[in-house]
Amino acid sequence: MPYSKAHWFMLALLPVTVLAFWPSYFGILREAPLAHHLHGVTGTLWILLIAGQSFAAHSRRLPLHRSVGRLVFVLAPLLIGAFSLVTWAGAQKSAAQHPFYEAFGRALLTGDSLLVFATALLVYLALRHRRRVQLHSALMIGTVIGLLPPILARVFNVYMPGLVISGPETLYRFGPSLLLSIVLTVALGVVLAFRYRPYGWPWWLASGITALLYLLYVTLGQTALWSGVVAQIATWSPITVFAFGVVLGAISCTLGWRHGQTVGRLPSA
Repeated sequence: MPYSKAHWFMLALLPVTVLAFWPSYFGILREAPLAHHLHGVTGTLWILLIAGQSFAAHSRRLPLHRSVGRLVFVLAPLLIGAFSLVTWAGAQKSAAQHPFYEAFGRALLTGDSLLVFATALLVYLALRHRRRVQLHSALMIGTVIGLLPPILARVFNVYMPGLVISGPETLYRFGPSLLLSIVLTVALGVVLAFRYRPYGWPWWLASGITALLYLLYVTLGQTALWSGVVAQIATWSPITVFAFGVVLGAISCTLGWRHGQTVGRLPSA
């Protein structure tokens, strides 16, 4: 079976995430907003879900794999709902003229918005191709690819000499850190696409989504049009925004499961 070490990669990603977001989240848990708590909890549970699925599959515990897999129908809608809510929270900070959002965050919300729909697409495809293990596993792992650039960028800004942000005067270093994290993530996807061809198209898709995140950031994200969109998002009800993400996630799960039942079957006479 492919990706035999995927569960170790997922588990290793958790402490790296804590280190990356310690200054802005884990170190100030009591001050963090509800949207960030929901995003942190659902993201952590999603990574643990993929790790559990990988471990169960590669230890030949297929009944456990299927049982854990059913949690996707609950967790994926909550995960996508949390993505939506974090995007709204970012728009709120942008409206309040938070220094980071004035410099970078407003434009980055183009990528956050894309991830809401990209995650739903990857979940749909993973369920649709659940009978083809090479594709199913790549698509499930690929849902985490979009999380790597913000994690890596913040690791660089906290720990890498020359890229550490120590105050407002060094905030500009987030730009090169973000670009480096995008390049590394896209490169990882391309390497995996070649490594696992002819079943590598999920990695081309994940790499394309990552590249598109940055393309939107440097184009649409820099326009007055996008500033107006962000200002409008900030006026929306957080409950409505969260519910939209949950419904989108539920639809992606439902359609993925239904369409997967027909994959590989011959049409009836």
